[in-house]
This record gives sequence, structure tokens and C-alpha cells, in this order.
Amino acid sequence: MCFPAIPAPPSRKSYHMKNALTFLVLGAALSACGGSDHAAPEAPVTPPVVVTPVADPVTVASQAVAAQAGLAVIAGANADETVYDVAADIGDTWRITFDSAKKTYAIRVLSTQFGLSDRSGTFSAVTAGHLTTYTATDFSVTVDARTRLLSGNIKLGNMASTVSGTGYAVGDVARLAGSYIFLGAMRNASNGGDRFNPKGSLKVAADGSAQLCNGGVFNAQGVCSAVSPQLEAENASLTLIKYAKNGLLVARQGGQDFGIVHVHAGDRGLALFIDRYSRNQQNVLRVGTIVAARQQKIGSEIAGSYACAAPGISAKIEIAGSTATLTNNTSGKTHAETITVNKLGLGAQAADFDGIAVFKDPADVPADYSMFMPVSSSMAVEFSTDRSYMGMCVKK
Repeated sequence: MCFPAIPAPPSRKSYHMKNALTFLVLGAALSACGGSDHAAPEAPVTPPVVVTPVADPVTVASQAVAAQAGLAVIAGANADETVYDVAADIGDTWRITFDSAKKTYAIRVLSTQFGLSDRSGTFSAVTAGHLTTYTATDFSVTVDARTRLLSGNIKLGNMASTVSGTGYAVGDVARLAGSYIFLGAMRNASNGGDRFNPKGSLKVAADGSAQLCNGGVFNAQGVCSAVSPQLEAENASLTLIKYAKNGLLVARQGGQDFGIVHVHAGDRGLALFIDRYSRNQQNVLRVGTIVAARQQKIGSEIAGSYACAAPGISAKIEIAGSTATLTNNTSGKTHAETITVNKLGLGAQAADFDGIAVFKDPADVPADYSMFMPVSSSMAVEFSTDRSYMGMCVKK
């Protein structure tokens, strides 16, 4: 605190003038010491703008599907690890773990038809929006963070395979009950021969029993019926069993395994990836993949860009309106195909079938076409009649 100096008493002659001066000096001194009652007004404070984040609709829908089905995220050893169980189209099931802190991956073989062994290594990763692509030697997969879907190509040992799978594990088989449609591709494990393309309907009951209707649909009486005179409907009875030892969900047919089932929580509903393997009546090992999705009409929502992978093939599909533009990333060649939605097959095998689109290159022979089935906003599967493999297509 400071105080102004006190002036000597003035003479009477100069009293009025000096008295006025005294008050001026006193006022200035008080102002300098903070004694004034009139401080400068403060500038108005602008309140901060509160931005409410908008939840991603695909993420919200996928999480709701997972919760309704009682699915649980596959846990890693620590918070840095994310884990995915995948179906390899050679008839194997693998568990892939990424450690984001160490930048390492590990492949654990859960089931194999070829005596394959575990593998681990380091990876590099690139994230674009909701998609992260992990690459390493003989290893390229993409993960959609919204739905915990993984898809790509991996070579393990001397076997190259397309893989697709999920970051979720099944809790209660009963909650998978419902109606699905499916596409698949199978072949002999030894030489790739005797190709077979199952397609049709799948019905899962709450008790774990399931009916797979190849080439048809289930009528009002629940009987597997052909959708076209050119297709012969075949019914297979399955039982879904969750093994306590490893937590895997296995489909059994009679006394042998039909395949291992992985469940994807898509925003369009549940989808099933079946690692298909079994021996036929001639004791020939048959392998492949079946993908099943909830049946619903498709339309303009399939428009967009897809990165597709199959053994030895890398391609891009651009869908706009009734045209699909396909680019072979290896050769660089591009061509356009016409799209017919909600059909199963073309020509003599054409039949109304919600959930599948047919692509046709006008330059190809009538028997050559491909079927495209959206599984979720994350991916679709594509099967061409001139190949023995099914393509897994990640939507960008």
C-alpha cells in the first residue's frame, strides 16, 4: 500500500488555488495506487462451443447386433492386443493376434487340414478412416474397426489362403437362430478339382440344429424346395456345437465335422463364416468356405468401392447404378458388367432370390457370371462361375 505526501498548510491568499491543486494531486496519487473506484470494464467472455460427437451408424448397428446375439469380444493378453478368429479357405481356422505396442502379429493354428504350424513376426499398418491394413511377409489383411471384421490373404507354410473372420466369440448358440442365405465354394484339397458352388438358404433353430438347403429355399411348410426347375434342391441336416475346450463353434453332419463357424456382427445382421472341410463318400478331403448372411432385399446401398481378394487375385470393384466396373490390379485391365439385383443365377437358372446380385460381362459366354452378396457395410463376397474360389471384398 502507498500513501500520498501531505502538503504544508497554505497561506490564506492562495488557499483556494492550492486547495484545488491538492485535490488534483491527491486524486492522481490515489489512482496510481489503485484507489480509484472506476476500474476499466472487463471484455465479455465468449462461452466455448460444445460439439457433440455424432455416433457412426454402422458401429452403433453392429454393436447392437453383437449385444442381441450375446457375442463377446475375443480378449487379448493385455489392452494392446486385438484378436480375430478367421476361416481360411483351405479348410483351416486360425487365430490372429496384433500387438499395437510391439507392432507384432501372431498366427495360432486352431484347426488345420495340412499340418500347418504357428507363425509370428512384425507388421506395418496403415489406417484410412475406419479401415486398417496390416502387412508383413506373405501377409496382407484389412480390419474394419466398426464391425471387427478381418479379411485378406495369408500364406502359412506352403499354403496360400484367403481369410475372413471376426473379433467376436459366440456365447449362446440359441441366439444365432434365424434364416440366412449363403454362397460357397468347395474343391478337392489335393488338387483343387471337382469344383462345387453351393448357394441357397440356411435355417438355424434355437436348439442348435440347422438345415442347409442348397439350390433352394424353405417353403411355408419348412421343406427345402428348388427355386428354379434348373436347380436341384438338396437338404443337409447340421448340428451346431460349442466346444468347451477351445470355445470354437463347430457344425457337425452325422458323425463328422462339417466345418467351424465364425460369427460376424454386421450392421445388416449376423453373418456366419464357415470354414468348410469334410470327406465325401469316396473319402476325398473337400475344403472351402461358406458365407451366410441374413436374407433381405438389396438395392442402391451396395454402391461404392470394394477391394477384393482371392488366391492369386487382387481386384477392385466399383458399383454405380446398374453397372459394376472391375479392375484386375495385377494386369491393370478394366471392364464393365451389368448388375441384376435379387436374383440367383442368370438365363435358364435365373430365379428371384433376395440378397444376391448377379454381375454379367456381355462379352462372356452365357454360363459365365458372378454372384455378389453383401454381408454388411464392411464387406461382400463374390463368386464367379469360372473360378473355384470365392472372393472376399472389403468395402472402402
